[in-house]
Amino acid sequence: MEATRVRRQNERGFTLVEMLIATVIVIVGLVAVAQLVPTSLMLDSSNRSDGTALVFAQRVMEAMREQPLNATTFTDPLGVVCPLSQTCQLGDPTSPNAVVGSPVVIFQNYPVIDYTAAQVPGYSFTYSDPNDPAGTTTDVRWAVVTNVNLAGAVISRRIILGVFRRGMRSLSYPISLDVMVEK
Repeated sequence: MEATRVRRQNERGFTLVEMLIATVIVIVGLVAVAQLVPTSLMLDSSNRSDGTALVFAQRVMEAMREQPLNATTFTDPLGVVCPLSQTCQLGDPTSPNAVVGSPVVIFQNYPVIDYTAAQVPGYSFTYSDPNDPAGTTTDVRWAVVTNVNLAGAVISRRIILGVFRRGMRSLSYPISLDVMVEK
């Protein structure tokens, strides 16, 4: 009996104050983690939108890059990389070494399309994917710098393309591609 009484005196549990402090620490940790969930969802949505814009930009850029250097326009029979009702322009050989098309600004030493300016006919279009449940529109714009030789024949073309997915709930930025085509 004496041994049982000694053992109980040496045993101590948590006090109410210690339990309250532990509960507050756990709650603060859970609240911090819970705040990361919406941020994570927003970043996931933004990354998905940027990935979609990049793939679309690559498709449009590839269609432009494949055009012959002497071509000043192109059309797309499917209406994806150039709308069915539109002829897309590929620069102006009579204005060599000049940016023709959508306005371009320099951002961190790279040329990018200026989305604060209005769309330029023939150098821009808006595309809505019929399979996109969000109904997001894609604003596509480009500018072209054409280089010619002394005879006036086109020897190269620089294409600066921007694609911006509008209507996203999360923060999204335009995608820019820049390519030089020589043949």
